[in-house]
Amino acid sequence: MLDVGMLVYAGLFVLAVWRKVCFYWCCGMWLSILNYMSLLYLLVGTALGYLLIGFYQAAQIPVDVVEYPELKDLWSVGWLKPFVLLAPIATCVTVALGWLLTESHIFEIHKRLSMTKHDRAVQIIALPTVFGLMALASMLPVFELTTGSITAEMLKSPWYDFQPLNILSLFQARQPGDKPASWNDAKLLAFWRYETCMYVADLFEAWVLYQFGRLVLEQVRESMSKEEETSALDSETPAHLSKVERDLQDSHAAVTSLTWVGTSLFVVTCVAQSAASLWPYLGGSQEDQEALMSHLQVAGFVTSCAAIYNLVVVEQAFHRHFEPLRPLLKFMTVKMLVSLCFLQKAVLTGLQIFNQYLPGAMQTVIRRVPLVGDIVHLTDLQIHLFYPALIIYECLLLAILHLLVWKSNEPWYKESQKESLNYTENDPLLLKG
Repeated sequence: MLDVGMLVYAGLFVLAVWRKVCFYWCCGMWLSILNYMSLLYLLVGTALGYLLIGFYQAAQIPVDVVEYPELKDLWSVGWLKPFVLLAPIATCVTVALGWLLTESHIFEIHKRLSMTKHDRAVQIIALPTVFGLMALASMLPVFELTTGSITAEMLKSPWYDFQPLNILSLFQARQPGDKPASWNDAKLLAFWRYETCMYVADLFEAWVLYQFGRLVLEQVRESMSKEEETSALDSETPAHLSKVERDLQDSHAAVTSLTWVGTSLFVVTCVAQSAASLWPYLGGSQEDQEALMSHLQVAGFVTSCAAIYNLVVVEQAFHRHFEPLRPLLKFMTVKMLVSLCFLQKAVLTGLQIFNQYLPGAMQTVIRRVPLVGDIVHLTDLQIHLFYPALIIYECLLLAILHLLVWKSNEPWYKESQKESLNYTENDPLLLKG
């Protein structure tokens, strides 16, 4: 099994450089297929194809309870198996919806209409797609674990799957002569690959939050500039309002600076997490990696809370300037996405820990509560299948909401249309952001 998390991490880095160099044009030529968003969906489609084949091949192999007796209760929760097996279909729908909506924005960018706004929008639209893909990728190594497909040879080097002979046998079942790895070693490898995928998803989420912050604060600045121009043309406007306007602009600058503190720390933390998750590829031990990741997880929880708080402050402080954006649903979808990163997992873990400290009679009562009782009593392995599947369905829901919230023909995009039409063919090479 290829480490899809590491491959997507490398792909995202290359696409970030490509976006900075070429944007949507290169040497005056429109990059119809080679713009960075089209390449992103090509990367997503390729990874999705590999995951679908590997996922359903592994799903057809019986659970190896002979080698791993720990798996005998894997599907003891009746609804868990169909819940997990339908998740790849939801991922396919999420990717399709994201691509269709992205295409409508790229069409506007091709016409050079509000290019920066549309570019930030397509990155936000891509978040359910990338997050759902990485959630699906995190499930594959866990499935490989349950079928005994992780062999002792795989544990010798983290680069095992990238050797030429092993790449050719990616979709072949374990041969009779292959010796399965011990349960603890195989579980360690599967969970490491699982965490790598989730950290890459968190990194893309942090980047999208940064882009959303820039989008809304640029909208506030644009709205303030228009109000200033209107008041300057109004002969009846009292002179002292110019000072008030300057104060408002100063407050906007202050809030902007404070906002970047939280979002930047969130991005830096996610970059550190995703880089640390790849530490074994550089020769480091997984024991040292786990010690580092435990600290980064705490930092990630704190910075994600700060990032959400910043969004709330900006929304409340400048709500009047966001009216053209229909801000309620836009802010709501972004907050929901940020919660996928650390808060949701922390709540799920907290519920399980809380349940363990309850009296036996109370635990029995909770166990009989439909769905909730099953979730709080899931084993560690079951959680590693349930949680990414839950995220996939949430990403599908958010992709559907994006169809309503991030339409490419909304009036607020056109407010800067005249400025975009004045660009020359070489201007996109100089665009920043």
